[in-house]
Amino acid sequence: MTDRFQNNRLQLLGLGALLMWGTLAASGCAYHCISCAKDAIPAARLDRCLFGSPKEAKVPILFSALGQERPDAYRVGPGDTLAVFVYGVLPPSVDETPVLSQYQTLNQRYYPPHGSIVHPSTGLPMTIGDDGTLELPLLGRIPMEGLTLQEVSDKIRKLYLDAAVIAAGRERISVSIITQRCHRIMVLRQDSPSPAVTITNPQTVDQVHRGSGEVIDLPAYENDVLHAMAATGGLPGTDGVREIWVLRNCAIAGTAGITESKIEEMVDRYEHGAECGPSVIRIPLYVYPGESLPFSPKDVILNAGDVVYIPRRLEYFYTGGLLNGAKIPLPADEDLDILEAIALATNSSGGPLGTSGAALANGTPGFVVHPSRVIIVRKLCDGSQISIRVDLDRAVDDEKERVLIQPDDLVMLYFKPTEGISNTALNFFNWNFQAPIVF
Repeated sequence: MTDRFQNNRLQLLGLGALLMWGTLAASGCAYHCISCAKDAIPAARLDRCLFGSPKEAKVPILFSALGQERPDAYRVGPGDTLAVFVYGVLPPSVDETPVLSQYQTLNQRYYPPHGSIVHPSTGLPMTIGDDGTLELPLLGRIPMEGLTLQEVSDKIRKLYLDAAVIAAGRERISVSIITQRCHRIMVLRQDSPSPAVTITNPQTVDQVHRGSGEVIDLPAYENDVLHAMAATGGLPGTDGVREIWVLRNCAIAGTAGITESKIEEMVDRYEHGAECGPSVIRIPLYVYPGESLPFSPKDVILNAGDVVYIPRRLEYFYTGGLLNGAKIPLPADEDLDILEAIALATNSSGGPLGTSGAALANGTPGFVVHPSRVIIVRKLCDGSQISIRVDLDRAVDDEKERVLIQPDDLVMLYFKPTEGISNTALNFFNWNFQAPIVF
């Protein structure tokens, strides 16, 4: 009797094991018991350099670092138009003295600032040449670059007195500025500087995107990155990288040679290790505390023909395995670890019913034991890739398991073998041994 009972017990156990493994084998990929997990590097043993640099540790730079310091007084330079009056010389006759009155339209976007009106002035309009000189009657071309208006007036007085053109004590000289010199630059943005703000799902990928490009004139002492950003929509938004690129005119061979592919190739080359020269300047808007700025005050000053470029932020991670295949944007200024990535990809922290309750609708318990194995496929700088194995159960308490998600990571969720067997057994007994319920 004992031997028969023992044989029946062994037969039942063998039949149960056979059915369990048969169901598990029949389900195939449904439980994703993959063999490649043994070749993946455990997250706890991963080299810290492969974890990625944290974004949240960075702090914004001072906005004043993007601008230039204004001098106490305006100093003339090439391109300035001055109103010069020298009694008896400019003009030769008092009756010919012109009164200049130039009015700028009030609906101009930026230049002159605030749509200001240029006040009337007396004298003849004269422009500072490209060589920084001003041509005066009876004197020829006189260097004036770098002088204030008062210094220009004093220099003209001294030169005419020394030349005995005017009598001492009877000189009447007036110098004022009519039009300031300006610098024409181009601003190309691949973010969305539009003031219209729309709220979208964080998982939504913007497939249709429209950048912008503007040509603006910046007056002297306002020809810097700060004023260029203020005139074209502000600092980069959430869909733009947190950095600004300044491409000097000499680097792009003139504005006629600008192409999108050329600019992207130039920026990509410097992002992958090439040193930025004086013709290509990278200005990060966020740095680590104590880190020195990688640009100098003269780098933010813009000259005629320069291009300011803001690339679009293309940072995504991909999901697969038990997760629905998706391409999910990474946060701009926040770190995203593996637990947060799973929650973001499923709108859930991994409960047995998922997000739709489909398991209840099918009349089965579904995933009673939730999956806890994650494989992260990460691309390295040299083009190779590595696989990282993460245990979600350990990641709840162990920070070493919380790998920071990097751009282009592939996150795949799987069952461990024991979890797959447990779910198979629970579903098998639910369908075959559950007693009918009588109301």
